Amino acid sequence: MTASGRYASPDSSFGRSTGNAAARGGALIAVAVVIGFLLLWQGGVGGSDSAVDVGAAGDDAATDSTDDQSGDETTDEGAGGEATDETPTDDATDGTETDDTVTEEPTVTEAPVTTRPPGEVRAAVANGTDTSGLAGARSGELATAGYVTAAVNAFNDTAVSNVYYIDGYGPDAEQVAIVLGGTAAVLRPATAEEITGLVAESNRADVEGFHIVVVLGTDGVLG
Repeated sequence: MTASGRYASPDSSFGRSTGNAAARGGALIAVAVVIGFLLLWQGGVGGSDSAVDVGAAGDDAATDSTDDQSGDETTDEGAGGEATDETPTDDATDGTETDDTVTEEPTVTEAPVTTRPPGEVRAAVANGTDTSGLAGARSGELATAGYVTAAVNAFNDTAVSNVYYIDGYGPDAEQVAIVLGGTAAVLRPATAEEITGLVAESNRADVEGFHIVVVLGTDGVLG
């Protein structure tokens, strides 16, 4: 004979209570599954605005990251000198520019030196030495060159030979000096009165109106 438990129910009410509790638990589990599915569908599967924004932000971040990496790679290649074969010029190094423009100096045109025909020039030769006939010999050379000449005595004996000329006859006086073997170094400007006073008083009338007076000195520069 079996003894009944302390909590046993003779009318099987305990079995029915246990079955009902199991049914309710299963129903709650099913409801929870359905609710969880709906939440997942709305939040992830259905695609809310927040989800879209997050995805766009992620794409932008990925794009920025790609751009930054590309820029860094370009910069690194430029810094390393591996992507560029150009060599900087001297102008780029020191920051200066070379100006190759050639500046031409202005051409100064000198007025041409003009001389008169020898037949229009009167040149007297005055002997300032004690050598007789010297003035005649030199005046003869000028006459041969075409000048109008006269041989006279100098007012004083002199050691220095010079060619005196009045204004405007400088080039002609230089030619006279050259004929006599001299240079422009012996030229001396003078007035008409001054060149007349270079000859002896007895010969001054002979050189009236002359343009040039050659004074022969003992230095022999003019012969």
